[in-house]
Amino acid sequence: MPRKPKMQTSNDLIRENYGWPMTAGQVSKLTGVTTRALQHYDEKGLLCPRRSGEGVANNRKLYSPEDVDRLKQIVVLGSYGFELKDMPPILDGERSLTDALAERIEELRAQERYLQHLILFARYAEIVGDDLFETLAFGTSEVDAFAELMRSSAAYADKAIRWESMDDAGLEQLWDELGAIIVDFLGGDDEDPFAHIESTVRRLRAWFCTYFFEIDDLDLLGIWTLFEDGSEEAEFAGEVGGEATPGFLQSAVFLVWLKSMILELSAMIEAGAGDDMGSSFSENRAVSLVDFVCRSCGYPVPEAAELDGDEWDTMVEFFETVAGYLRSALEDEETMALIDPDGESAVDGAFFERAARAAREVELFSECS
Repeated sequence: MPRKPKMQTSNDLIRENYGWPMTAGQVSKLTGVTTRALQHYDEKGLLCPRRSGEGVANNRKLYSPEDVDRLKQIVVLGSYGFELKDMPPILDGERSLTDALAERIEELRAQERYLQHLILFARYAEIVGDDLFETLAFGTSEVDAFAELMRSSAAYADKAIRWESMDDAGLEQLWDELGAIIVDFLGGDDEDPFAHIESTVRRLRAWFCTYFFEIDDLDLLGIWTLFEDGSEEAEFAGEVGGEATPGFLQSAVFLVWLKSMILELSAMIEAGAGDDMGSSFSENRAVSLVDFVCRSCGYPVPEAAELDGDEWDTMVEFFETVAGYLRSALEDEETMALIDPDGESAVDGAFFERAARAAREVELFSECS
């Protein structure tokens, strides 16, 4: 059987078809690397071609095929973000190129995941209408304000009592579990990033239900309080993953909540619960919708006997805030492509604009005002 001919590499072709040695100008033309860069590599001791000799053609640098091979390695390592000072052990064979690249690729993937979190956070900040820098540093002012109502609730007070009664082992387990969730969240999933975010939020909800109190899948405020600026959980998240981590977790909670609320309301409408929500809302339907959204999001709705005009106005204010977020999300193509790629939503931004207007017009306590 005839022997299969050996394939020629680009290095082989260069060796055979170019005259050697080459000057810096010729190497620059061949490789696209500037003569200034070649000089810099020489000064750093990375690429030191032989000289033509004292007094011969101005003692020019003369590059061999091996020098050009080394130059290619320098260019590749630079494209992967290696600093010049870290290259010599790899170039000289003291460190495996394969191992070095594998380690660097993992670092780049971590950077990619961090950038994904930043992009998601920017989407979230745009939806809530807050300044990006203020939101990253201090959270979302509107939701934070309503979340304070949750912190003042009886359920939250009971949680504080339970935590105080825990022994050291119980507290250690509590923080270890939260830390594991945060680390996994930051690790990301290259194949389906948003599915990974949804999984993280489910785990956070389960953790919250175990160590705080029961909340449902549409709750926003309860789980939001975990990572409010200044909370113990936010400080812990910052220690685990860096100062931006609490904001990243809040944006994850917010985007998953957006998807759940939009799809839940869509299902209600398709099931006939919103038959009179076409061009206008009846007062009863507007009241029901405000009550549903407030309760679902974890807003501490007073009992009917305790509800007064001020309480109702605050509920409507919260509902308007939520409706505004939902409207902004529905009108943002990138956000909807992320949270509802299959187009399952049966509502649009105009629906929530009408809903907010109808809620403002309800006068449950007009006789008492």
